[in-house]
Formats: sequence, C-alpha cells, structure tokens
Amino acid sequence: MKVAVVGLGWWGKEIIRCISRSPRFKVVYGVDPMPPSGIEAFAEEFKFVLESDLERVLKDVDVEGVILATPHALHDRQVLAVVAAGKNVFCEKPLTLTGAGAERVLDACNKVGAILGIGHERRYEPAFEELGRLIHSGALGRLLHIEANVSHDLFRKLDTKNWRLSKSNAPAAMMTAVGIHITDLFVSYAGAVAEVRAQTASLVFEPPAEDFVVANITFKSGVRATLTCLSSTPFYGRVTVFGDAGWVEIASEGNVDQGKPTILTHCAHTGGERKQIIYNPVNAVMLNFSAWAAAVAGETTYRFTAEQLLENIRLLEAIAVSAEKDGQIVRL
Repeated sequence: MKVAVVGLGWWGKEIIRCISRSPRFKVVYGVDPMPPSGIEAFAEEFKFVLESDLERVLKDVDVEGVILATPHALHDRQVLAVVAAGKNVFCEKPLTLTGAGAERVLDACNKVGAILGIGHERRYEPAFEELGRLIHSGALGRLLHIEANVSHDLFRKLDTKNWRLSKSNAPAAMMTAVGIHITDLFVSYAGAVAEVRAQTASLVFEPPAEDFVVANITFKSGVRATLTCLSSTPFYGRVTVFGDAGWVEIASEGNVDQGKPTILTHCAHTGGERKQIIYNPVNAVMLNFSAWAAAVAGETTYRFTAEQLLENIRLLEAIAVSAEKDGQIVRL
C-alpha cells in the first residue's frame, strides 16, 4: 500500500522506520508544513518525497492510505479531508479530542467504507491479548475492578512550549500520551462508561503544564476502574484486573518502543499457585499497522469497533471536563 505520513516529528519518523521494514507498505510522501531540521537526509534515506501541503498529496491518485502523526487538535479535520479524498486513514491516538468529533469522523468513514486505523498498539501486545482472553472466557469470573498506573518522565525534556504540553492539544496531563491507551483497554474489557471523576495537578512541571492525572471510572456493567499517570517519574507500567474468581497483573518494564519484557501474573484462587508468564517484546506498532493494511486489503476485520473508538474518546473528554472542574462527577 502506497502511503503518505503526515507529521515528521519524533513519532512520525518512528512510524516511517517501522513500516518501511514491511512489504505491505511503501512510504511515498512525508508531509509537514514546518519540516524539522535534517529531514531532507531522512527523506533521502527512506526514499520518499517531502511535501508541505496535505491537499496536494490527497490529489495524488496513487496514494492509497494516509497516516496521521500530527498535533491532536488537527485530527478531526485531517481525517475528514483524507476520507473525502477517497483514501483510507490511520490516525495516531487520540482519534479526536471530543465525542462529537469522533462521531463525525466515524460517520464519514462508515459512509464511504474507508478503513480507519488507530494508534492503540497496546492491544497487540501478547500479555494484553492473553488478559483479554482470560476476561472474555470467564476465567476471572465476574469482572469487578481494574487498576492501572502507567507513567514516564520523557516529557521532562520537552520545551515548555511544545504542543504535547498544551491543554489545547493534550488535555488532562498524560491522558493523550499514555492514558488513552489504557482507557482503550478498559473499554475493550468493561464496555460503556457510566460516569467519571478526575483530577490533574502540576507536581513538578510549571503551570499551566500538568504532570499528574487520576481518574475514577464507573462502567455501565458495574465494573470500577482507577487510572493514574505521571509524567515526572521514571517509567512505571502496571495494569491489574480483579474478578471474583481471580486476578491478573501485567507489569511492563519499559515503554512500547524500548524492547523490554512484560510479565503477566495470574492468581486463580486464594492459596493457589500464581502462574507467571514472561513475554518477550514484540513490535506491537508493526502488528497494528499490518492489521490495518490487512483490513484495507479485505483480508480480515480490524479489531477496533466504532463503538469502542467512540466510547474511548467520550471517556477522554469526560476526564478532561471533570479535571477542569476539580473532580466533579461527569456522567456519560
């Protein structure tokens, strides 16, 4: 599939490095209105054409898909423009920043049959695939509660004016960076959300930048969940799911791009032996892109449903609203 990658910052370049190793993709354009320093050598290395105008690229009939790795506030209109041009689209997370925006995007894709990919590669990590299997098979019994803390300090190196620290592009501290991945998992395990209350803070960062978010979530199924993310402490990643017949903890030793193992611990009953599985790292980013390409080719169904994508963005928006109102309950 001939694709254009829009947004040539750190993650856009990582995407190009990743998919260039796959026979499914050929990157033909890299698009950025403000190309970073040194991008010419990068474009020459990976043999794509540099372009500053997305509209010109969308007129190229040879381009089959567009991958968006742009500031989050741009996602709505960029996805709509790509779909209107008759292209399939892969959007980095978050899909949009509002539920209304997500509805517009999903409706547009549905109307023309465009295959929408989303940058939630954690669903393709073997440990989380096994956790999903245990939940949906009933091995944990009735699902009761999910706890998660996923944190890192990579953003401490960013310029304070970086868009990743601005509320207009990244509301509720680390939610759009790592929290949105975890709420995607929450929704895939527990379903639709009933209500949420959240708080944010600037513990180390200078306001208005925030480096802490905590959310307490109640799902319509009755499941409870707690999510905490900090951006001012070394990497920490843990997700624990509790049922009335057992629990599972997943501990990650590093971010998805760091090649570290993941440990899954399963306790089936009180006093029983705890089963532990160590998963070697996989390229979950590549697995996600390959699944999108396979869906575009009609070989399989992409595993993210429109309902899940919409619910996750509605939850993101509710967390941001609740945090702005100092923890007021927001009902969905």
